[in-house]
Amino acid sequence: MQIIPTGTDLPPSVPLTGPAVWTAADVGRGDWLKPIPPACLAEIDRFVATLRRNPMRIELLGQEDYALDACREFMAGTVRGTLDDGVGFAVLDRLPVDRYANEEMKAVYWVLSSMLARPVAQSFDGRLLYDVRDIGVKMDTRVRGDLTNQDLSWHTDYGFNFPPPTIGLLVLRTAKSGGLSSVSSFLTAHEELARTRPDLLARLYRPFVWNRQGEHPEDDPIVHRYPVFWRHDGRVKARFVKWLLYKGYELVGEDFDALGREAIETLFDTLSLPGHRVDFTLEAGQIQFLNNMAVAHCRTEYVDWPDEDRRRHLVRIFLRDGGLRSYMG
Repeated sequence: MQIIPTGTDLPPSVPLTGPAVWTAADVGRGDWLKPIPPACLAEIDRFVATLRRNPMRIELLGQEDYALDACREFMAGTVRGTLDDGVGFAVLDRLPVDRYANEEMKAVYWVLSSMLARPVAQSFDGRLLYDVRDIGVKMDTRVRGDLTNQDLSWHTDYGFNFPPPTIGLLVLRTAKSGGLSSVSSFLTAHEELARTRPDLLARLYRPFVWNRQGEHPEDDPIVHRYPVFWRHDGRVKARFVKWLLYKGYELVGEDFDALGREAIETLFDTLSLPGHRVDFTLEAGQIQFLNNMAVAHCRTEYVDWPDEDRRRHLVRIFLRDGGLRSYMG
């Protein structure tokens, strides 16, 4: 079931606590960098060998059809626990890119991700695996930033529609330079605003106008109206893509209220504080998973290789057990 926030929630009356409310000083590499255990790597080797003898389309692979018990324990225990009850992000280290072809890497990624939740569509055309690479365009009303090499500031993936609870990124190749990744806790920023600017926090619980980037049926509204923060099942959740809010108000010709502008700019600045963020460089063969409603993430601009077969290439997946598998959920 997809829960759509109405903007009628109020901030909690008691402070948020727990591992998801972290600063950089609280987080060690072991909290988020998760080596893939040798038993899992051995299972993955056997899985790839089976696929070479018994090819199957990636989207039809069912993890239950293969002997992957150690992988299931790792994904459902260590990784799921880190996302739901830990710091909210995990980097699996790593698959052997020197031994597997790209399609084999994607197949492994698909079955491992399926152990967390069901893969669902992440573009209006129904794509389940989405190539994140620079195709020579720039961000615009109908151009998503993942198709560019531009800086991607703090955001929630698919924040303008119905964000999936979990997202993944498989790294096939890295750029020549740049592309630094960062993660920051929405809940830590929430608590900072609760202490210093409760008026701004209250505004973030009320709706904003979001540009939907043309990812919808032609007769649908071109914007949605959602708050940044809301509550569901006893937890505070968040969605945030600053530039889509400015574009949303522009598209519908409405004034963006001064308090709303100050609220999103202050949230952005709070997420950006050096003491509130963890920075790292993703490497080939690693897989990043994020709790998409607990942490914000960003990526700096990058310079790519001139040769096509060396250019930066990541593969994204959206994971959600509720609702339809289609883009609208």
